[in-house]
Formats: sequence, structure tokens, C-alpha cells
Amino acid sequence: MKCYKYPKCFFIRKLLRMTTLKIPIFRPDSQFIRLWEILIVSITIYNAFIVPFRISFQPNFYGTWILLDLIGDTILIADIFLRFHLGYFKYGEYIEDKKKIAKRYRYQLFRRHLIASFPGDLIARIFLPNLLFIIALLRLPRLLRLPQFFRIFNRWEINVNINPTLIRMCKLIIFIALINHWVGCGWFLIGNLETNFGSGDSWLINKSLESLDTRTQYINSLYWAITTLTTVGYGDITPATEIEIIFTVMVMFSGISMYAYIIGNVSSLISNLDAAQARYREKLDQITTYMRDNKIPPILQHKIRDYYQYRWIENRDIRDYYILDELPYPLKTKLALQLHKEVIKKVPIFQGSSPQFIEEIVMALKPEILPPNEYIIREGNLGNEMYFIKRGLVQVFSEKTGSIYRNMVAGTFFGEIALVYEQPRTASIITLTYCELFVLHKEDFKKVLENYPYFASNVRKIAKERYEGENK
Repeated sequence: MKCYKYPKCFFIRKLLRMTTLKIPIFRPDSQFIRLWEILIVSITIYNAFIVPFRISFQPNFYGTWILLDLIGDTILIADIFLRFHLGYFKYGEYIEDKKKIAKRYRYQLFRRHLIASFPGDLIARIFLPNLLFIIALLRLPRLLRLPQFFRIFNRWEINVNINPTLIRMCKLIIFIALINHWVGCGWFLIGNLETNFGSGDSWLINKSLESLDTRTQYINSLYWAITTLTTVGYGDITPATEIEIIFTVMVMFSGISMYAYIIGNVSSLISNLDAAQARYREKLDQITTYMRDNKIPPILQHKIRDYYQYRWIENRDIRDYYILDELPYPLKTKLALQLHKEVIKKVPIFQGSSPQFIEEIVMALKPEILPPNEYIIREGNLGNEMYFIKRGLVQVFSEKTGSIYRNMVAGTFFGEIALVYEQPRTASIITLTYCELFVLHKEDFKKVLENYPYFASNVRKIAKERYEGENK
């Protein structure tokens, strides 16, 4: 790969050459990238909390903390190399050309990520080990990764495999915690600077906290941040200097906006937790009012309410037969075949048919849900439909003799002779439980047969044989 036009910097040119190594291109929706994004989010949150804390309180971190910093920085640097081998989608097209990937990354996020990963604090720790404020300040560029944190969360929100409400809730909690933490750190930093370099007076001195341990100072600072941002303000910690007053006013104004933002988001989250149930309740109330206004008998009202309750319990009120209407025809066909082709193939008159014929038959099916003790077929009536049982139990019997022939369960079918012959039904079929059926009407069946004239004669032949066999 040719070297890209870029500022004449040896380090950058060297880094770009290293990205031309034979590393595979990763899909952005792969399992590895999802786990990697979780790792990047965790490191970004760690830096967002630790960096402001170190700047404000200037604790002397050693051992495990330095190791965590090194691990986090190493992963952020590795992320730069990974981004040069991370494919992307553009208008639905998957791009995996390395030149396009590299060009896109260089012009969008490369500079920011490079600055965010510069190990200035490690250099300062070697040459200026006692200047804790400078060391902490040099880690401030790590916060340039924060926009990436929000971009990842936004991608997770629109991911169909993840609950968006859960993601929004996590993002809101992290956002609130960060704001309170940052305000608390800023409040202590101002108080500390006023104590050491200002007028000699500050909220720290008023509360006698200037010489206490870091944990006590942080708890008090965070307490003030939370009470001020939430506009509670008990008045036990108050500003003592003009700078502290100005900072307090700014935080109070921010708190008003933040309070409105939180209330709006929490309300939205709560309303979206079970939007389907809210729609179900609203529909049920409308139906109940309609039946009451029209003086429908109580027994029938109860039966209709039970019907809607069944739909809610079993299907969460999702009409899976209709909500897919927006899908393009090829996708709808594939999905319908996946759901129903095994049942269709069991029907004798359809055996030996082409896959295209089966596809059209499947797409002609109409859904129907019936409550218990409802007739599907009445003996002696002319038939114009064939039925497939998706769920439930039905009973076949003779109304004339009272004989019960058999019970049929999910995966079975009946009434196929009616698609070819206009003959009265020879038995009655009643539902024993709630039943979900698919209905194939004779008119739809005839339309499909018109496209397959050679197979139509075979269908009639098989139907005639079955009809004669059943009527011997």
C-alpha cells in the first residue's frame, strides 16, 4: 500500500506503515467487535472518573493504579490499529477495502484518537515524579474518547438484538454519575486553589476539611454536587468566595437543565418499558365501552374479553401475520416458508409440486384465531376453505350420529377436498381450546393453480381419488 499524503511526521508515517500488515478486516457487527466495544466503553468510563479525580485531589497513585493506566492506554493504542482494519456499512453496502477504511478513519477520528493515546503522563512520571498535578493534567486528553463512548451507546440503541430501553437506562445512569462526579471534583479543586493560592478563605476552611483525608473530602464534595444539581441545597456547605459563588450559580443553572433532562428521560423510559401492554389496555377499554354502549349480553362480552386476553398472553398482542407486511416480498416469502412449509408438504394434493407452487400457496394463507367451543366446519354446509392448525386442539364428529371421529392437534390439516369439489361437509369440526389456524380459500387456490396448469390436473386427480376413497 502506498504511503498516504500526511504531515511529515516520522511517528505517524511509521504508524500508518504498520497498519498495512496482513491483519484481517473485521466486520462491525461481529462478536469480537461487540466485545471490543464493551472494553473500550469500560476504559473510557474509567478515565472519565479517574482523570478529573486526580486533577482535583492529586492523590499519589502507585502499583495497581499505574498498571490499570498502562493496560487502558495499551488497549486504546491497539484500538487505533484495529480501526484501520474495521469494515463499515455505507447505505447498506459493506465496505472492506483497506484503502477506503484507512482514508475514512484518517479524516474522521484518527487525529483525536492519536492525541487521546499520547503517553504524556508516563513521560512526566519519569522526569517529574513529584508534580502530581502536572501528571494528572497530562492524562486529560484521554477524555477525547468520550464521544466514542456515546457513539457506541447510540449504535447499541438501534441494534435489534439489544433491548434499547436497557441501553438508554444504563447511558442515563452513567451520564448522571459522571456529571455529579465532575461537579464534585470541580468544587473541591476551586476550594483547594482558594485555600492555597487565593484569599485564604474557602468552603474547605469553613467546614474544616482542608487537612482531612481524601475520602472525606471527596464524599463532602460529591454531597454538595448532588444537593446543588438537584436544587435541594440544604445550606450546610456554602460558597465562601466570589469564585465559589460564581461556580455555584453556574452549577445551579446547569442543575435546572439537568433535572428537566433526567425527568424527561426517566418518564420516557418508564412509558416505553411496556408500551405493548398500554396499547392492549387501551384497546380492551375501547372494546368494553363499545359492547356496553350497544348492550351486548354479558356472556358474549365475557367471551370477547377472554379472546383478547388470550391474544395478549400468547402473542403479547403482536399480530405476527400482519406486522411483517412492510417486508419486501422475497423476505416475506422466505419467512412464511420457514414457518409453514413442513405442514404444506404433508397435504396429499400438494405432494410433488414445485417449490414455486408451495411459495405461492404459503403466501395465500390467511390467519384466524378462534376461541373454544366454536364451529370451524358444520356438517352439511358447502365448503370453500382448507384449514391448517398452528396451535390448539379441535374435534371431528358427526352431528347426526353423535360419533366422535378423532381429535386433531397442531401441525395437522383438514378440508382440502373443498378446494376442488363443491360438496357438503361430511363432518363437523369444533374447537376444544383456543386455536390459531391458517385458512386457504378456494378462490386464492384457483388463482395459484392458474399459474401451474400442468400441476392443476394432477391436483384434481389426487383430490378425486381421496374423495372417492372417503365416500366408499
